[in-house]
Amino acid sequence: MNSFFAKLYLDLQERIKTEIPEIQWIEQDFGQDVFDKWRPNVAFPAVLIDFPQAVYSAEGGLSQFGEVQISIRLLVSPFSQSYEDAPLEVRKDALQYFELEDKIVNALHGWDTEYCQPLIRQSVSSYNHNDRGLRFRNLVFSTAYEMDFNQ
Repeated sequence: MNSFFAKLYLDLQERIKTEIPEIQWIEQDFGQDVFDKWRPNVAFPAVLIDFPQAVYSAEGGLSQFGEVQISIRLLVSPFSQSYEDAPLEVRKDALQYFELEDKIVNALHGWDTEYCQPLIRQSVSSYNHNDRGLRFRNLVFSTAYEMDFNQ
């Protein structure tokens, strides 16, 4: 593949699949979480990958330096309680998505390829789809690469 984004997507899929076998579904983020009144068509836990923004600057001639954001959305379907009086094992089970998030960060933060700079975690946010019973953690990483159009 010649496309930077296609190659990075496939490499991210392989890296996550290899490093975190607990993840059951890895796909591009097409908004699988917003189907009306239906659960997303994914297996849980799932990871959705997107490249929401890339900013380019001129390097000289026709060369460009690109700074790329990578969105890794972790989707889980929690079925356990985490309130303070729940048994400890039940609470631990409810918080497994934090463990998965930690594994994603460990697999990707600092990971580099021969065609881009190491990935750096930039932010993490969470939200719920309570009407669908889903929990999301959105991890944003950044990387950079250079393209030389002079060749």
